[in-house]
Amino acid sequence: MTEFFAFYGSLRRDAVDAMAPGKSDLAAYRGTCLLAGTLRAHGPYPGYFPSVSAGLQADPFSASAIGPEGVVLADLYEVLRPEAFPVFDGWEDYDPANEETCPYLRRLVRPIDSGFDVWVYVSRQSVHDPLVPDGDWLAYLDRRGL
Repeated sequence: MTEFFAFYGSLRRDAVDAMAPGKSDLAAYRGTCLLAGTLRAHGPYPGYFPSVSAGLQADPFSASAIGPEGVVLADLYEVLRPEAFPVFDGWEDYDPANEETCPYLRRLVRPIDSGFDVWVYVSRQSVHDPLVPDGDWLAYLDRRGL
């Protein structure tokens, strides 16, 4: 079964972050997708808060991460090798064996414009951080001159 990631921040195709892991041998860019929810600016990185319509299954850790309706622009990547999961999990500081302390959780959501689920990192940080108004992290950084 083919698996996909939706990246909305520093792992997007045109993001400039020298510290971000390379993707070329792990995942292949397949275009953009739209996620139901909102983005918040957690300092230098964004956080995705899916809305109810994203189809996130309730669990004890991500249930509090449900946000208001909105649209988030993300890049869709097809997973080429299973090693992609620990690499991207490490970048997002996600430990599937110890989710209680993670700032982000990897969860399956259904994009607005797709018939299949994708992996996305859901924020567990403050829902009161500044809203990224148009749901596009790269445009937000550009407007701020970053």
